[in-house]
Amino acid sequence: MRETERERRRAGSRTNFDALRTERWIAVIRLAVIGIVMAIFAGSDMGRQTPPALIAAILGLAVLYGAWSLVAFASATEPSLAVRLLSLLADTALVTAWVLVTDGAMSDFWALYLVVVISAGMRFDLVQTTGISVALVLLYVAVAVGDGRLPQELVLHRTSLMVITGFAVGVLSQQRLVHHRQGQVLRAEAVERSRELDDERAEVERLRRVDVAKSEFVAVAAHEFRTPLAAVIGVLSTLREHGSVLTPEDRIELLDGATSQANRLARLVDDLLTVSRIEDGILRLSLETTQPRDLLSEAAQVSGMAGRLVIRIGRVGTVRCDPDAIIRVLTNLMDNARKYAPPDSKVHIDVTLEGDRVRFSVADEGPGIPDEDRAEIFERFRRLEGGKTKPGAGLGLYICRGLVEAHGGTIRADRAPGGGAEMSFTIPRATKNDGAMVDGFEGDGHVEGVVTKLDVPLPVEDLPPAAVR
Repeated sequence: MRETERERRRAGSRTNFDALRTERWIAVIRLAVIGIVMAIFAGSDMGRQTPPALIAAILGLAVLYGAWSLVAFASATEPSLAVRLLSLLADTALVTAWVLVTDGAMSDFWALYLVVVISAGMRFDLVQTTGISVALVLLYVAVAVGDGRLPQELVLHRTSLMVITGFAVGVLSQQRLVHHRQGQVLRAEAVERSRELDDERAEVERLRRVDVAKSEFVAVAAHEFRTPLAAVIGVLSTLREHGSVLTPEDRIELLDGATSQANRLARLVDDLLTVSRIEDGILRLSLETTQPRDLLSEAAQVSGMAGRLVIRIGRVGTVRCDPDAIIRVLTNLMDNARKYAPPDSKVHIDVTLEGDRVRFSVADEGPGIPDEDRAEIFERFRRLEGGKTKPGAGLGLYICRGLVEAHGGTIRADRAPGGGAEMSFTIPRATKNDGAMVDGFEGDGHVEGVVTKLDVPLPVEDLPPAAVR
């Protein structure tokens, strides 16, 4: 749509340029005709009875007008219809004055009216040009009748020539306008076809990317499904063939392993479904007013990292989010920190206020993320070189980004103060209209589905009050 609008403006610019270019050419022709008239007058006896001062005044005025028109139409502004009509009237007035001072109706300079008719044809269409030529005929007839010396047959001959010239030039002008309009239509069609072609190319490119993504999706899914399925199948096969000789403890151990792999498979399926919803734009959120402490408590319980977390929560009030989605984001970030950090290291989580948003940051004590990889790690199936031996399909951070952006927030990767990786994201802070506790103000408390507080032991240090910006 924007490209079509730009092309329309370009088409309008071309129209403006054509009209302006016409006036510039007429200005050049005007000066050339003035020069020819002066040369012819110098070599003839016409107008010798006229006072030289009047001759000089008319010629000087014509030269000044010609020079002015050349300068006036050198700008980029299209002349209006009124300006073009005034220019035509000025030419007619100068020609009439020159005819009158060079022997009136007997002057051979009457042919200058034909030049005026031609200039009108360059500006206007058939009907307008014919009308102008008729008006010039009436003017010349008035001059001839007032003079009384020009034979009737010459008056008829000259006026007929003016009308014929006006009609012929008008026809050519009409054809030029028709061709110009047809050219505009063809240019508009070309622009539309070009836009459609661009849209088709974009659609083909999108389908190509979708096809590549699907192929990559299937390949990764098949690879990730293979390990847990093989484990579950192995356990079932072992129980079927050797279950009678296994001790209860061995059977429980095998079943626990199969359960773990089945859970892993279920999480992978859930991840793939979430990725599909994100990419199809059908991700739905159930927004609720929630305490950050509740989100972190449940995420710590799900990830099993309560003993390794050091959490600091500033006075941020409550947040407006989909609790399940944000718990999943926090769980993914905690799991990511566990994968890449030393086994006994701590994971630091800070919750701070940034304007009308709350920032959650998860920092580990691992090797960190290279600068060149920080933007790419949030892409689907992207994993660091050292992390390809770690379990996972490379979807966790991609899902985190999709869920956070669905809340209108942002997520980023930085270097942690201790040298590890720091993943941080923002989500909206709840307002008084959400029925939330905000800086001591308590809302109406009517909030559906608020996350239930979980009693998970967490070392929590209260930050100083966050500055509200």
